[in-house]
Amino acid sequence: MKIYTFLGTVLLACLLLISCHDFLNELPKGEIVAKTTADYRKILDNADTRYTNNLVQVSSYVDVVSDNVQVPGEMVNDWTDRRLYVQNLYTFAEQVWTPDGPMGDDVWKQNYSIVTLVNNILKEICRADDNKKLQAQLIAEAKVHRAYAYLTLVNIYAKHYTSQTASSDLGVPVFQNSVELPDLTRPSVQKVYDYILKQLLSAVSDLPPDVSQYKHRPTKVSAFAILARTYLYMGNYEKALKYANKSLEIRNFLYDYNDIYTGTAEAENVKGISLMDDKAMLLLKTTMKGAGLRSYMILDSLSFNKLYSGYSIDPVTNEKNNEDLRRVLWFNTFGSGGSIYYRYVFSDSKHRYAPDNRNRVDYIPVTTSMMYLIRAECNARLGNLQLALDDINTLRMHRYKTDTYSKITVSDLNNSKQAVLEEVLLERRRELYGKELRLFDVKRLGLPVTHELGNSESSVPAHSPKLVWPIHYSYIELNPEMKQNPR
Repeated sequence: MKIYTFLGTVLLACLLLISCHDFLNELPKGEIVAKTTADYRKILDNADTRYTNNLVQVSSYVDVVSDNVQVPGEMVNDWTDRRLYVQNLYTFAEQVWTPDGPMGDDVWKQNYSIVTLVNNILKEICRADDNKKLQAQLIAEAKVHRAYAYLTLVNIYAKHYTSQTASSDLGVPVFQNSVELPDLTRPSVQKVYDYILKQLLSAVSDLPPDVSQYKHRPTKVSAFAILARTYLYMGNYEKALKYANKSLEIRNFLYDYNDIYTGTAEAENVKGISLMDDKAMLLLKTTMKGAGLRSYMILDSLSFNKLYSGYSIDPVTNEKNNEDLRRVLWFNTFGSGGSIYYRYVFSDSKHRYAPDNRNRVDYIPVTTSMMYLIRAECNARLGNLQLALDDINTLRMHRYKTDTYSKITVSDLNNSKQAVLEEVLLERRRELYGKELRLFDVKRLGLPVTHELGNSESSVPAHSPKLVWPIHYSYIELNPEMKQNPR
């Protein structure tokens, strides 16, 4: 008999939807039985990050596998007990999940709890026909959340999409009916992506155009953005460009960091933006509760200064000059073992949304800047070189200190397509640091990764199977039709 315990940790409201006749009697906030579209609206508005199971928490420790993390050896050794698997991921160990570690994988469980919730909503919402227009919108929102969960899962637990092998590479289990004990045989990466696209494309027409103060509610602008990201990962640059443009046509706002920077060289000194008022956010997504980026998004000074240039120290006054304001708005520094070299720890969302006092999670939303970067990359790959640089210039003009950045042209890069693409990808890495997307880029761009381990290093080559997270051993034991990822 199959036991599907990895789906067991699901939002309680979800369980109310499994059958019209089987209900739970007790809930944390009173008894709720979903009967009307207003009831389903409340369920799909569950973005309360005080609790683990909701529709916005999707990620934790993903980028610890990437080249965006260089953690001092003494800190790696502190990753014990429930975070031992993080140390194993960082060191590219042969065995990641161990019996003395956590009894499950929170990222896997959380994204499949979203899938389960959405499946049950879509199964039962047809009976809530008091408001047909809202019903259609809620169905569309649910599909977007489910598609985003699968896009996250397939990029963590499978090889990157490659057209030549996507039809044979193992993806992640896909199912639409959580009640009838679905088959957990892993379909191909191609089938997972086909499913994601189908869900997103079928949802768009019933969504409102733009994001409101309810940042967790999918809209056309965010659905277009997720479509753009999906097609980018598939290497379909024409369609990725199409949907990035569609998203930017609706909302293209960028914050000028000169306007939110108070002038001192510490990340705390940023003018806070309320989560509800963030004009650059298209869809709210967060890390898992208790898995803050500050615990692992760390770079050594050499890596940091190479990535974020535009930094100098006046030899006379010793005054520090940061041209790229992301250095001071996103990062704090700390010394390491008495060394003169410093570490830089990402701490953006702790301060950016200070007015809301919501530091239980870190924010990794879909944003307008992501669309500028996708459009720039697609244009670079398609040969529209100056258009690609136009978007990079626009982004940098909003990130660099006033009057310190000079726009670049194709001639500055010797009219080289490769040089323009490299410039775009460098800016992509800078701007998307701390958004839990670098591992996906490492895989799709075919990059090797080297991690420092005290006085030594641990490396894996491009396309290494160790860049793919293994599935927790307990899920394989309980569901043997699910094949494990090789290490």
